[in-house]
Amino acid sequence: MHFNEYLKQCRETNNFTQEKLVEALYNYDIDTFQGLDTNMLSKWERRVTKPRLSKQVKILKFFQNKTGVAVPCQEKETVKEVEALICEIGMHNLLGKSKELVLNFPSNIIGYDDLRVRQLRNTENIDDILEINVTLDKDFNQNFTEIKTEHFHAWALHPSNAFYVCEFENQFFGLLFTLRLKPASFEKIMNFEMDEKELSDDDFASYDEIGTSYLLSFFAMNDKAASMLFIRYYAYLIAHQKVISDVGVATMLDDAKKLIRNMNLHHYKSLNIKKDLKMHMYRETLSNFLASEPVLKMILSKQDCPEE
Repeated sequence: MHFNEYLKQCRETNNFTQEKLVEALYNYDIDTFQGLDTNMLSKWERRVTKPRLSKQVKILKFFQNKTGVAVPCQEKETVKEVEALICEIGMHNLLGKSKELVLNFPSNIIGYDDLRVRQLRNTENIDDILEINVTLDKDFNQNFTEIKTEHFHAWALHPSNAFYVCEFENQFFGLLFTLRLKPASFEKIMNFEMDEKELSDDDFASYDEIGTSYLLSFFAMNDKAASMLFIRYYAYLIAHQKVISDVGVATMLDDAKKLIRNMNLHHYKSLNIKKDLKMHMYRETLSNFLASEPVLKMILSKQDCPEE
């Protein structure tokens, strides 16, 4: 989907004529939409011209305020349908460079279509992958979290959580684990009032209950695997936006902080673990997390993707 299609779809879904939308946008943000008229709006919808990304973000935020959802007019899309809208190169650019979380395993012979992402609980080698994750967790967090294999195993099997693994010819190529926490449990984690290892089934939001997305683990063998994992994650967030209020993550890695900032998550709190070592919490509402220029460029410019 391109922005022009999205704009027209949202306008019609919310019963705006072009005249009424121009007026509403002007009243919403005079500085941004000063000079906008129906002729310009019509050109945007026909893709004769398109607004700058900053204006696209403002338009998304207008419809967020109008509807109360993070990506209005896409709340009925399935994960697979949203995945098809996302530009692989756009995701690659959004994530940026990483040395510790994303390795440089040769990928010239591997295309995006060669990689498969699926739920960890649906794989045959779940135990092996969980052992890899435990080793990574100890390394990245200097053994501070003390999360054991049995913790990860129980969380991976819970139907509310999204534990994704990326494979190439049935070989491990990356993982991205997230928990769907109840808001109260999420707040405790974010404010260092609860350790991750203390989480139980009672802390996870049910399928139709408002919850939060807490990014627990991420690692990829190369940038293509990283992109595919995060494409699935963003598609999951958009497809389930009606029941996800916030996104959060904790890290000690400087390398991870760069990636987190690229994702439009903002620093919330820090805790001194020991000398020269801190745990940092980052969070954002789902609406603000998705309302950024890189995200819009990634999900609303599929036709402009180089690989297309």
